[in-house]
Amino acid sequence: MTEPWHGTQWWRNLDKDTRTASAWIPYPLANARMSNYDLDVGDDFAHGVVTKWLHDYQEHRATGTGLMLVGSHGVGKSHLAVSALRAAIRTYKQCGRYITANGYIRALDDARHNDGILPDSYPLGNLLSYLREVYDVVVIEDVDSVRDTPYAHRELADLLEGRLHNNLVTILTAVHKEALADTVNPKFQSVARGASIVVNVKAADYRETHRGT
Repeated sequence: MTEPWHGTQWWRNLDKDTRTASAWIPYPLANARMSNYDLDVGDDFAHGVVTKWLHDYQEHRATGTGLMLVGSHGVGKSHLAVSALRAAIRTYKQCGRYITANGYIRALDDARHNDGILPDSYPLGNLLSYLREVYDVVVIEDVDSVRDTPYAHRELADLLEGRLHNNLVTILTAVHKEALADTVNPKFQSVARGASIVVNVKAADYRETHRGT
């Protein structure tokens, strides 16, 4: 797919509903908000850290300081990550995107096998470059579940490093932050620590009463 390339300001100038829809938040998390995070089930402290990060978002945006939400499956990491993404887009006139770590690698594969161009099955032909250098804030879900190959590890680390170099905000979710040197690579672990406020999310299984993780 070939299409006009648009910079950050073009995306920011879209209305907030279009910018929100363009983030491609998964349907099960479409209703996730900071305001409806269930504090009786979830982690009150983690919610407070993310809330403060959003309050100070403009400062974090200037330095590319994101979040790394860490915790077991089902504790509500995705709810907080998506809520932060949505709030940044709508409150601060930002542009952004949600993607899983493996979704990014699959997109790279599809472009590689299609003469460097994403096929028409992708709604945005320039998605890869937007993720690397345009979107103000990006959620990368399940970074420690990325495909276990040197290629995937290198590309994911390069994406995060490039975004930090451009002072772009990245929100990561992972199960174990200490194992990122093994599940991705040492470079990714180092960049992630330098680019993120680490938020340990400890809760009962949030999925028992809420969709998403």
